[in-house]
Amino acid sequence: MTTIETLQNELAQHGRVEIRFGRTKQFLRSAGTALRLRRSESAGPQVIISDHGLWADTHDFPDVVVPWARILEVHLTKVNVSSHIDVSIRSADSPGRRRTLRLPHMLTVDPEVLAKWIVMESMVRGDPI
Repeated sequence: MTTIETLQNELAQHGRVEIRFGRTKQFLRSAGTALRLRRSESAGPQVIISDHGLWADTHDFPDVVVPWARILEVHLTKVNVSSHIDVSIRSADSPGRRRTLRLPHMLTVDPEVLAKWIVMESMVRGDPI
């Protein structure tokens, strides 16, 4: 079973998938906390994908789930060995405007796989361009 099939099955069974930081991010966070370099981050899920939409634990992401119909595009940006997922959404207050939000990286799911899966779910559930 592929990672995408596993994610699809979990979403079908539970109505949501919670994605957390991977081991590398956990190690870096623990080392930073031990050295008091930065505050400890949330141990909870960093990205939640549900039947209703997408949410991420970042400062610029809305506090509520972004509905599938408001997700316009998903971009995977590669910089050296790191990859980032940017999600363009339709603004809630003015439908003609869009915002681009970056999902957290160093998650337990590979960024390329996660981006593909979000696109697949958006095509089925949303209203993509």
